[in-house]
Amino acid sequence: MKIICTLFLLLMGSTVLSAQSKTGYINFQEMIGLMPESKLANDSLNMLQDKLNKDGQQLIEEYKKKLVEFDSTSKTMSQNMLEVKTGELKSAQASIQRYKDMSEQSIAAREQELLTPILDKAKKILKAVANEKGYTLVIDNSREAVLVSAPSDDLMPAVKEKLGIK
Repeated sequence: MKIICTLFLLLMGSTVLSAQSKTGYINFQEMIGLMPESKLANDSLNMLQDKLNKDGQQLIEEYKKKLVEFDSTSKTMSQNMLEVKTGELKSAQASIQRYKDMSEQSIAAREQELLTPILDKAKKILKAVANEKGYTLVIDNSREAVLVSAPSDDLMPAVKEKLGIK
């Protein structure tokens, strides 16, 4: 008898909990993209990437010059000079790779630095909208994980309004 009473109480408790919870959804990536701060961050990242690419291109041009020079003079070089010039070319290639790696790290660090406050703001606004509308759970459907939902549970219109975006 105790087991039946316990099961009854558990079932009643879960029914009450599910009746009180309200689930909404939002395309979080779209929300981030709509924020004006995202455009500024993307512009800043693009400027950094352009500068790094320009500097990297100089390294590539220097390498190409060395390669052309090597190709035109290698037949007349001594074995020792061939080894020296081959080493210079390998060193130039390694410099290009190191610069590429450093550039990627710089861009990733800057992206993190710029996006963290944007994500924090977006989460804060979404949490405020969810609280105002009585939602206890909000699902990110940017990966199309939500298969069926009511249009009234889409929080994007309310978030846009809160952001001042039409």
